[in-house]
Amino acid sequence: MRTTFITFILLATALINTSAQDQTTAADYERQIVASYTNKNMPVLDSLLKSYYNTGLYPIDVLMYNYNELQGMEDWSVIVMSSAESLIGKLILQRVLNEHRDKVLVCIETGGLDATICGKLGIAEPLTSGRPEEVFEKTIKWVAEHSDRKVYFPFTDSPLFKQFPDAMKACIYNEGLTMRYSTTPYDNIAVKIRNLEERYLTDYLKLSLQPYNEKRDCRLYRRFTPGMLALNYSAIYIDMLPYYQKHRPDRVEWLQNLYGACQAHYNVLSVGSFLNNEP
Repeated sequence: MRTTFITFILLATALINTSAQDQTTAADYERQIVASYTNKNMPVLDSLLKSYYNTGLYPIDVLMYNYNELQGMEDWSVIVMSSAESLIGKLILQRVLNEHRDKVLVCIETGGLDATICGKLGIAEPLTSGRPEEVFEKTIKWVAEHSDRKVYFPFTDSPLFKQFPDAMKACIYNEGLTMRYSTTPYDNIAVKIRNLEERYLTDYLKLSLQPYNEKRDCRLYRRFTPGMLALNYSAIYIDMLPYYQKHRPDRVEWLQNLYGACQAHYNVLSVGSFLNNEP
């Protein structure tokens, strides 16, 4: 089964490569990767990404989380991110591991909808200005209005959602680890269930997620540590548990044993339902 195969290949590779570290720190790699990506120096970028991955310094749990974000999206779609923290893992997946290369990555921190990205999407460059959250909001809408691709943003960027205009909030649908912008209503619960049961790689959730380690995890971008990202699986669990109890009681135990494990492990007291629009 492809998902299981990818999971264990990535895990095994990470365990092997941890012994191959040189004197370059994770923060050094990330600083250089962001600079190379921003300057569109792709040969240098690819070399840095490959070296960074081969050191094993990039946390495998975070890489798998990034994989699941892309895995839940539709083919040939776009993901808009506010920070390079959400970008680096996806660049490793696309440019080193050759996974989900059809998805277009748009990162506000590294230039947003610059000429290269707009050329890839076949759209004109927007004139964006204002506060960061306004640029984030306008970028999502610009791509949705000027291309035929579906547009997403990470659940980790959901705090910015609170600052969107009400009219735009009505067009945001939670699909699990990503949020989708759509002016056409659709059954996002069905998509969320598909992601939970069919698309997300979950073997690594059954293992012991690595806690934050100051000595090993000295990344430049480390706001989203493995443990913090695991809480987003807990949010899905708490969000979807009432639905499963009502509509799919035969799958409640499965949901609790897998996604609920994150809830129990990290002792999340309460996570409110977030845009769970039951049809």
